[in-house]
Amino acid sequence: MTENKTKSMEEIVYKALKDAVLQRFLAPGTQLVELTISEKLHTSRTPVRNAMKKLAADGIINIIPNKGAFVISPSLDDILQAYEIRTELECVAMRLSINYVNETDIAKLTAIVNEEYEAIKKGDITKHLSANKQFHMFFSRKYNNKFLKKYTEEIIDKINIYIRMHDKLYNVDLNEISRNMEHKEMIELISKKDAASLDLFLRKHIATSLNDLQLNQTNYKSLDEIF
Repeated sequence: MTENKTKSMEEIVYKALKDAVLQRFLAPGTQLVELTISEKLHTSRTPVRNAMKKLAADGIINIIPNKGAFVISPSLDDILQAYEIRTELECVAMRLSINYVNETDIAKLTAIVNEEYEAIKKGDITKHLSANKQFHMFFSRKYNNKFLKKYTEEIIDKINIYIRMHDKLYNVDLNEISRNMEHKEMIELISKKDAASLDLFLRKHIATSLNDLQLNQTNYKSLDEIF
């Protein structure tokens, strides 16, 4: 029973901290003090420590030996490099797989875009990013190269954290965002197997996502204010 209770508390702490970061309550670089969190959430330090390990594995915080745990604070150069390598990985995957696309694939992509649109209408950031990831993982999964899939998924997951922390999705009417329409245009190019046009469009599309990041424009809170 004690082990189950500890596990349950670990999940509570994990979700509370994850939400605090991804909902932009805690600023990048904020130190997560075990004692403060355990006192605020009325728990021992063990579930807090375990929750932090999970957050570190997710890439949401960094645990630095002899210093503590900190909310990730990617530099502008970090973000630019992430987007740069993502662009190249997706374009390579597209060129390798475009000739293998069939009607079933087009139907699946259309369904994903429709799911994404519904998430946008509802303002559901989590479902929106999930559908967006499925769409952008299509080519690497279609080509079925385990290394291409692994690295593409890793970089998309990393960028999705950056988006949750900095994207203007939080500051504008989601119905006005054009990315969903761009995905529909991409499907048209995919169905035509127009690799040259699709390469140019994909690069522009990912660049738009980068440009939509808004750094240092959020009012953050302290741990004491959140819990």
